[in-house]
Parts: sequence; C-alpha cells; structure tokens
Amino acid sequence: MQIDLTYDDARANIEKVLIKGGFYKADVFITQSNGRRFIVKDYTAKGFWERNLVGRTVIARESRAYQALNGIDGLPSLFKRLSPFALAVEYLEGNDLGSLMPGEAWINVIMQFERILYQLHERGWVHLDLHRRTNLLLVDGKVYVVDLASSLHTGSIPLIGRWFTRLVGLADRLSLIKMKAIFAPGLLTPQEQRILRVRNFCMPIKWRPD
Repeated sequence: MQIDLTYDDARANIEKVLIKGGFYKADVFITQSNGRRFIVKDYTAKGFWERNLVGRTVIARESRAYQALNGIDGLPSLFKRLSPFALAVEYLEGNDLGSLMPGEAWINVIMQFERILYQLHERGWVHLDLHRRTNLLLVDGKVYVVDLASSLHTGSIPLIGRWFTRLVGLADRLSLIKMKAIFAPGLLTPQEQRILRVRNFCMPIKWRPD
C-alpha cells in the first residue's frame, strides 16, 4: 500500500514525542496521516556526524530490512523512508509480551513467534534484538515483531550465508527458547533442551518455569 506521507507532513502532525534521542540516538515520535498513525525515527536534527555517519546508515539498513521482509505475517507491513535520515513505520496499538501473564495464552504466542522467526531466517535475516518487553507486541491476540534497526542480512554472504544465518540466528532462537523454558517447557524440542542445558550450566540466572 502506498503511504501518502512526507517528512514535512510527519513533523507537522506530531501527536506525541516518545523519545528525545541522546547522543547518536534517533528522536522518535508518533504522527498521523489520513487516519493512520505512524512511528517515526528521525535523525534530521542531529549534528552533522551523527546524522550522516549513524543516522543515514541506521535508517538505510532498517528500510532495507522492512523491504526485504515485506509480506511476512507478524511484521509491520506499512513503512516509508521519508528522507535519508527518517523512517516511518505503522503504529501498532497493543501490549508488549512482558505484560502477558503465565497461562495457556503463551502456547499460542510462542507458536506465532516461532513461525515469524522461521520465516525471517528463511529469508536470510536475523533480528538480534528480540526482547518480549520491547520488541514483541501482542495486538488483539496476534504477535508482531517490531523494530528492525539491529537486523542483519547474513544470508547475503556468498557460499556461507545460510550457515552463517543459522550461527548468528542462535541469538534469536535463544529468545524463543527462553520463552518456551519459562512459559511452555513442553514445547521445547530435544535440540532446544540441549541448548537450554548448556545455557543454564554457563549462566548464573537459570531459565525455568515460573
């Protein structure tokens, strides 16, 4: 869907400032356009080096990620690069998974999250910043993975791309294993159980059912 939103329009229709970014961090605000709400990451007001060395790179990489992963159910589907330094992504009204209490709902949530993760890795991408209190949302019972700023296209590496995606993607899979271990241990596969045992042996804080 074509988004009829310009950078000037986004700035003129700010609904709420979420983050006033500090050093090398984007300003983040909610804006409106034709009845839709968008979250905008914006480096425009930063200093020259912040804007060009960090902002341009981060916005370009996140824009490429949304384009490459477009069509995966469970990722925001509306997005637009407003300028070299600003990106707008549809605003999703929901709750982070940190607010979800233990119970049967977690089985459905975990299965949705696992499907999204599988499709993301199948396209040769890894997220690398999956936290249920910040990057995972529940919107009317549907799980969304948001904020692709840290994502990498590991599958683009010649010859070893698929192997490298599996290796680096372990960081993403550990987020899934943690959810299963705490909220639905019966969903752990034998391989995930082995990874969990190694992880719990090495780390002082253990992942166990609440």
